Parts: sequence; structure tokens; C-alpha cells
Amino acid sequence: MTGKADIPATPTRWRDPDHDPAPWTLHLTRHFGAPSADPLRRAAVRAGLSRGDAEADALVEWMAAEKGRGWRLFDQALTEGIERIEAPAPALAAFFAQIDRRPDWVRDDLLRLGCQAALSVGPLLRYALGSGTLMVGYCSSAIARVLMMTGALGDRAYKRLEETGKFAVDIFASGTVGRHSAGFASAVRVRVMHAMVRRSVSRDPRWRADDWGLPVNQADMSATALAFSLGMVGPLIDLGVQLTAQEKEGIVHLWRYVGYIMGVEEDLLPDSYAQASALFSLLVRSQPDADDDSRALSVALLGAGREALAGLPQPWGRWLADLDAAAYAGVSRHIIGRAAADTLGLPDTGWRVLPKLMRPAIVAANGLRRIGPARKGFASLRLRQLEAQIARAFKSRKAPFETGEGSPLEGRSRVL
Repeated sequence: MTGKADIPATPTRWRDPDHDPAPWTLHLTRHFGAPSADPLRRAAVRAGLSRGDAEADALVEWMAAEKGRGWRLFDQALTEGIERIEAPAPALAAFFAQIDRRPDWVRDDLLRLGCQAALSVGPLLRYALGSGTLMVGYCSSAIARVLMMTGALGDRAYKRLEETGKFAVDIFASGTVGRHSAGFASAVRVRVMHAMVRRSVSRDPRWRADDWGLPVNQADMSATALAFSLGMVGPLIDLGVQLTAQEKEGIVHLWRYVGYIMGVEEDLLPDSYAQASALFSLLVRSQPDADDDSRALSVALLGAGREALAGLPQPWGRWLADLDAAAYAGVSRHIIGRAAADTLGLPDTGWRVLPKLMRPAIVAANGLRRIGPARKGFASLRLRQLEAQIARAFKSRKAPFETGEGSPLEGRSRVL
């Protein structure tokens, strides 16, 4: 376990969301209203900066002592059930007791709707997740710092993008995120990888707990879950997609349950779109400003498409890669706003008008998308496309969250 007793209640990274928010946060939260004023919610966020994930942290400590055997037993319990493990270790048993409990508040109809709504926006999902979920996270130096300390640059930039895509597709393909679905398994494995990172980074002498709190803490885990829901909804609104009120509730509900599986404490899991909006604004507006790590990650993300196009004949492949990066930067600048884009050092070119040119077509397509049968059809088509892309990307490798590869644990299992 990490030594949370050595971490102050409120690390200096905290910014007053009412009187001292970083300028870039105002644009990013404009669709979601004022930060939550609930004193209990605010106390949970501030305390959450210093809290980890008790069950996962204990599990990882046990796994570290057990070497590769620990990962293999964990993986067996995940795929076959904890009941298949003879006399499981207390840490393993406690972890699965928590994730195997499906909360009473989970509604399958909303989970399905959330998955359908996300998939039905088609190719725009790339910008919603990339320019929204990922780029917004990079704006915070606190979040970017952990990513940099775990090796997010170089050839890892494109691989991380693929891995995030696989995680999201696993979730969206699962429908109701059933116990033995790929989405459930991926959420659990990412949770364990987060605990491994927390264990490793918190012991790194470069980590300043007084300033930054605990790596991958409860507040940032809640922010991550909301980044996949509202952090995706905001960019879709910017691009001209008008989600129905029920679709918004479905997306929030989906990531509320995924957040639960991933170890977010329930007082940081809002139960409605309105509550999620207030919490999202609170979490974003209390983030620290960007730094050089943030800018390095953003540059890497913009250029990540080059690897995808590397196999094309030259010079066409290079030309298309440059075109893709320029268009991606233009869309990102439109979505995250001038202040955030300038802070991250995104190029300011004529491509920033691309979303405005696309908007009439997006609005027209959205009118059709909102019709129930059409939404299901669009979602099904997009899912098949994404699954084919993921299959190609992972034809000869597995994501690290599936195998533990690249984790701080020695002797980890490298195969499922």
C-alpha cells in the first residue's frame, strides 16, 4: 500500500474552482454549468486527491509478493470466477467480492442506451474521445505528469491511443457490461494497472506528494470516468450532435458503472446527468494548469496517426499523415477552446474552421441518428468497423492492461 498518511489532506495542486480556475477550464465546462457547491461533494474531491483504491492496492501488494503466480491467479479469478480458486488469498477474495457485487442502482436499459448513443455518432467518436477525453486530460499537469512518468511518448503514443480505443470499444460492445463481457474484464484489468502505476510512481523519488497528492487518486479516477462520459458529450455538442436527454443519462449511467468497476468510490460517482455536470465542472475547474509534460503529450497525440499511415506508399503516406495531424489539430482547437489550445501549443491554422464547415452535414445526419431504429443501425455498423480496426491493431500483440506487461511488478505473467 502507498503511504497515504504522509500526504496532506489537500495537495497544493488544488485550485479554487470558484475564484481561481485555470482559464482553459472555463471553455471546457461551459456546457455543464457551475461546479458543484455541495460541501460533501467538495470534501470528497479534496480528500480524494490523497486516496487510492484500497482493494486494488492490497491486491497489487499481494501480487508483487507472489510474482507471476499472483497475476495468473488474478486472471483465472477474473475469467473463470473467484470460486474456481482454492483457498484464495484474502486480498484476492476481497477484491473480487467488491467487483462481483453488481449495485442495485445499475439499469441494463440505460447501459445499452449509453453504448448505442456513443457508437451511433460514427467517425465523430474519434474526435470526441481524442480531442475531448484525452486532450482535455493532458491540459492538467497533474494527470500529464503520471502519464509521462509511465512512458507515454515515442512509439508508445500511438500504442496508447490504440489501447485506449480497445478499452472503449470493449466497453461499448458489452451492452450491459455483464460480468463475463470483454468490457467488464478490460475495466477490471485497467483498474489493476492503475494500482500498479500508483504503487510504482508514489515510490519514485521525483514524486512530490505534498504538491501532487497520490498518483491515480480517487479524484483523478472520478475525473477519468467523467472524461469518458461528459468529456465526450461536450465535444459532440460542439460538433453539432444533439443527444437526447435520455441518451445523456445513458452515457452517464454507463460510465458510472464502469467507474464503480474501476474502483471509484460511490460518493464520486454521480447518479444523474445533472449531478455529473456539476461534479465534472468541479473536477475540471480545480485542476492545475498545463506544463511541458502536457505539451509533449499533446504533440505526440497529434502525430500518432503517422504510424497508422506508415504503410502507405510514399510520399502519399507522409502527405496524408500531415493532413490528418493538421485536421486533428484544427478540430481539437475548436473543441477545447483557444485558451487550452494555446496552453498546449496546438498549431493555429485555417483548419480550425473545419468543424464549422462540417456542422451542417453533422446536424442533418444527427436528425436521422436520433430515430431509434436508425440509432441502432448506426451503432451496429460503427461497432463492426471499430472491432475490425481493433482486431488489426492487436493481431500480433495484446494491450498491457490485459497481460500486465510493462507494469512495475516483476515476474508478471505475459500471457493470458
